[in-house]
Amino acid sequence: MFTLFFGGSDFAPHLLVEGEPIQEYLQRHYVDAVLQVVRRLKGKPCVLGYDTFNEPSHGYIGWKDLTAHDSLLRVDLQPTPLQSFALGDGLEQEVGVWGTGLGGARLQGHRQLNTGHVRAWKEGRPCIWREHGVWTVDSEGVPQLLVPDYFSRVDGREVDFEQDYLVPFIRRYANAVRSVDPEALIFAEGEPQALPPKVGDRCSGFVSAPHWYDAVPLVLKRSDAWLGYDSVRNRIVLGPWAVRRSFAWQLSAIRQAGTERLHGPTVVGEIGIPFDLRGGRAFRTGDYREEEALMDRSLRAVESSLCSATIWNYTATNTNERGDGWNGEDLSIWSPDQGRDTRVLDRGGRALRAVVRPYPVATAGEPLQLSYDMCRRVMRFTFRHDPGVILPTEIFVPPSQYPFGYEVWMTDGTFLKDDVGHVLTYRNTLGRPTHTIVIRPRLGPTKP
Repeated sequence: MFTLFFGGSDFAPHLLVEGEPIQEYLQRHYVDAVLQVVRRLKGKPCVLGYDTFNEPSHGYIGWKDLTAHDSLLRVDLQPTPLQSFALGDGLEQEVGVWGTGLGGARLQGHRQLNTGHVRAWKEGRPCIWREHGVWTVDSEGVPQLLVPDYFSRVDGREVDFEQDYLVPFIRRYANAVRSVDPEALIFAEGEPQALPPKVGDRCSGFVSAPHWYDAVPLVLKRSDAWLGYDSVRNRIVLGPWAVRRSFAWQLSAIRQAGTERLHGPTVVGEIGIPFDLRGGRAFRTGDYREEEALMDRSLRAVESSLCSATIWNYTATNTNERGDGWNGEDLSIWSPDQGRDTRVLDRGGRALRAVVRPYPVATAGEPLQLSYDMCRRVMRFTFRHDPGVILPTEIFVPPSQYPFGYEVWMTDGTFLKDDVGHVLTYRNTLGRPTHTIVIRPRLGPTKP
């Protein structure tokens, strides 16, 4: 479907819906649906803009060999594109079963799939890729690939998914939205974990809104301090220190690319961890230390890279049995099932020791360095002040992390604690260009 949505005109030119080319049919309906939302929300002060497309994918576009995989991260059953075509057309296939360890992906065995010969297509309807001459079946019923690089070349030219397909769609989307609401910001997404798309040198009003996850636990449903995945450079990372450094580098690279390619700010639209690790072990024990460490590792990368980010997610209907209720995911930081366990912080919260942490809400200048040590509960923040800003710097300080209060160290300036709003207000002096604030816990209750 991604291939048809973004590149159907090139790769499935014979496929029409109600007489209209499939790509145009899908994109037109998608954009028109969003415009119905824009017309109703235009002028609302709480609406900044609109996201282009949640986690777009290249599908098969750019795939150079349809008998091979295109990623190092392979888990469980992983059919090649040709095998997927055959399975969808009702053919039984022997598919590799993959596992991941410190050495990367490894083939663990094979499994027969679609032994019942069920077709994905309507009765009488051929596989669209078979119809377009990508593959066929020989006299013995074995699938044969006819054009291995079918999705990587058009008219003899090698295609680029981002520039040839994704960016034209983003521009079409942005122009349509701004025809209704000229002031709307466009939150542009590239593929998950990848650098943001380069929309063009003259673009304006764009926000880079990538999604980024610690891929190994997300896919394998287990944590491993020694194993990470660099999605930007498509390689396995080994060693706890190397993994932490890699995560910070990835987010820094994504943020920098947002500035260079979209000429705007970056907000990581999704970041988080799965809570159903090891078959939901924490649900049974109430021990979320493993999940806390994973969440802390991701959020430390956010802080080190000075990114803005949104945790995915909060699901009010989450259950231990069904997770978030869709797509086999269980990433909610709250579940009513945990609310029955008094060992879990704040009745229903999950990994809140890592989630609820101090951070600068508003900075009177440019942030330079931010870190938070979850174990010691020490936050350190350095920024360069802007002489034109007269408002103070505001730092959220959660009381759950500082039950006996907190102490403040600063290079200069003055501060004021708001224990009701849980905000530390800091006013810097003008005598030095940079300023550092350190927050640490008070070790015991204050004496009367």
